[in-house]
Amino acid sequence: MDVSAIPFNRFLGLRAGDTALTLPADPKYHNHLGTVHAGAQFSLAEAASGQWLLDRFGEGAADYAAVVRHADVKFRRPATGELTAQAGAPPEEAERFLETLTRRGRATIEVRVQILGADGSATLQSAFEWFAQRVRA
Repeated sequence: MDVSAIPFNRFLGLRAGDTALTLPADPKYHNHLGTVHAGAQFSLAEAASGQWLLDRFGEGAADYAAVVRHADVKFRRPATGELTAQAGAPPEEAERFLETLTRRGRATIEVRVQILGADGSATLQSAFEWFAQRVRA
């Protein structure tokens, strides 16, 4: 599944690339200062964390439901232009998550996301805690 196809993300204009999710440069995302609105950046980061998680599920994604339980976000500097989100978790955490999910039918994982501005500088750093649970055997 591609999270950019979710109606809200499509409404926002998020685009999926090979390894990252992007928010195009557009004044409709601007705040009162002329920089990218915090809500638009947060939505991009959350979607990127969800895409990373979906990629870990692979073909079994339909057997699980996942929701964000907690988010920790730090806005580092004003964002301008097209934004790119990079998401990930340490490989050992991803392995633990999938093993626990398989064994217990539920698990949590923290997915870290960094958003980069058009100039390559980090505009946002975040961590999203996801809870996943098996809904189909």
